[in-house]
Amino acid sequence: MLYHGTTISGLSVIKANSKSHTTGKEVAYFTEDRCYALICCRSKDKNFVTMGLDSEGKQNYYERFPNQLKTLYSGKKGYIYFLKDHENLRKVKGYTYESEQDVPVSCCEEIDDVYNEILKEEAKGNIMIHRYLEIDPVEQKMHANYIRDHLKEEGEEMQKFYLTHFSSLWDSF
Repeated sequence: MLYHGTTISGLSVIKANSKSHTTGKEVAYFTEDRCYALICCRSKDKNFVTMGLDSEGKQNYYERFPNQLKTLYSGKKGYIYFLKDHENLRKVKGYTYESEQDVPVSCCEEIDDVYNEILKEEAKGNIMIHRYLEIDPVEQKMHANYIRDHLKEEGEEMQKFYLTHFSSLWDSF
């Protein structure tokens, strides 16, 4: 089973309109990991994903500012689309697949509150959440200052996002 998470309802196909990280071409993305699909249920102007697989293949989510998970997902509606047939998709990395063609979906799960659904997955042991206050303050500062130092490389929407959530965390310019 493959999943595609989004905030868009009513889709019958997942369009190949995202840029591939491997080829640079337009693709439709899918994942074998429902937790990752949940994390993808966010608005595009908040393209801040701080999650990855550990050595055992479990998803680990790292908050890089206080209450990040709650801020990004609480009260937000999401949709997870299912794809049963994936013979024409290319596996690219880990649990990720892509297609250069639009892909029809077989069904959809509506998520009323993505944050609560992520917490349910955490309770089941399917995702490890590293909350901001549990992370070493040196590491916290390193990430905040990295964002500060690269702020001008980001688009206007992400600059606004970073200023809102990180400016109080970094050292002075």
